[in-house]
Amino acid sequence: MKKIASLLMTAVLFMGASAAAYDFQALAEKNLPDRFTYKDIPGTQTIPFAGGEVPYQLGQLAVNLNSAKKFSSGYIIRTRLPQKSAKMMMPFFAMNLGEEQWKVLTEVNRAFLDPESTLRKDMEKTMMGLAINAMGPLAEKNVTVEISSEEPLRRLAGNESYVLTAGARVIYNEEGLILPMYTRAYLFPSEDRKYLDVLMLFTPDEGKGPLIYAIDDLAKIAAKEELLGKRQYMDLGEILGDSQKRRAEREKQASESK
Repeated sequence: MKKIASLLMTAVLFMGASAAAYDFQALAEKNLPDRFTYKDIPGTQTIPFAGGEVPYQLGQLAVNLNSAKKFSSGYIIRTRLPQKSAKMMMPFFAMNLGEEQWKVLTEVNRAFLDPESTLRKDMEKTMMGLAINAMGPLAEKNVTVEISSEEPLRRLAGNESYVLTAGARVIYNEEGLILPMYTRAYLFPSEDRKYLDVLMLFTPDEGKGPLIYAIDDLAKIAAKEELLGKRQYMDLGEILGDSQKRRAEREKQASESK
């Protein structure tokens, strides 16, 4: 059990691969409410995770609440988990999890909540990588990072098993200057179910509320478009039900072979 969970820990956040099929810029332009804007930032950057370098694309999400005289903005990070990691996590997207899946998910979340776990240490390195990309190499010497207020890996909504999410507060400390940030990641299967797409909001902790609502909705829309894909399913239940049926068949075959 712990071996499976430890493998999943390195997959929960960034282990990037090829780009997603959907056009996030177009989705944002079509679906964001008034006063919200999104803009892709050209190019690809990398951050360290689990001993490697992970490619990602970046964009800015912003909202201007004129009536309240408030402006908030954050970044949307987009990447994709490779096939090996996606295969291990795909059972979590079934409509009804089995006992084994619940046990593994619990182990992952225990590690997520443990400041001394390998997962947390890797997350801190990843968050530091974002600081270095923004501030330059000096950040590695002058900045420390602390993760708190963890939001465990779970379904985005109770009746929608096709998007998983996890989040946390990220506190940067530059020689006494405190910068509270917030991050929330969204994971969902690719159209061919070989990969998992990842969207991640990274924004100042203050004023994050409207951005969270916007990215929650965009993540669900992106997941639906990615899952519908070329097969043009009329109902996501068909996809998820088919996945659960295949899992049950594999478990039955494994039981019969013992």
